[in-house]
Amino acid sequence: MKKSSVIIVIITFVLSVVLVGIFGMKMISYNTRVYIHTITPTAVTTSANISGVKLTAGSEKDSYILVLPYFEDLVVRIDYEIDPADATDGAVELTVPDPADREVVGTDGLNLLAKRQGSARLRYRAKDGGGAEITVTLYLIDPDDYYSSM
Repeated sequence: MKKSSVIIVIITFVLSVVLVGIFGMKMISYNTRVYIHTITPTAVTTSANISGVKLTAGSEKDSYILVLPYFEDLVVRIDYEIDPADATDGAVELTVPDPADREVVGTDGLNLLAKRQGSARLRYRAKDGGGAEITVTLYLIDPDDYYSSM
């Protein structure tokens, strides 16, 4: 083999290693999971079309307070956003952890079914196992008291 052929092969090899190192693809694992970091409530919808409903931040981190007038057969839904939006499993579950609170409000998926006046703590938790959760304290009060305080 000629000396020039060996030099050309070595130069080609070195250039290919450098080009792949600079422009090559970043290696990622095959089964990459993106977990939900935060859940942020965005809107409250009620079956009674209650106007002016506001969800306020609570004193603790990731806690919120919602005050609503109680009406029979009231259904409430709290909409939320997750961050990052491209999480692998974007499902969030709603639970009422305290049995006493279940006498005030029931759940049907992500809908809340008001049973009577009172207060209840609600937990929205990401199902992906990342640990993101928020707590909403719901107060269902007499409609006269609600509308007189506005």
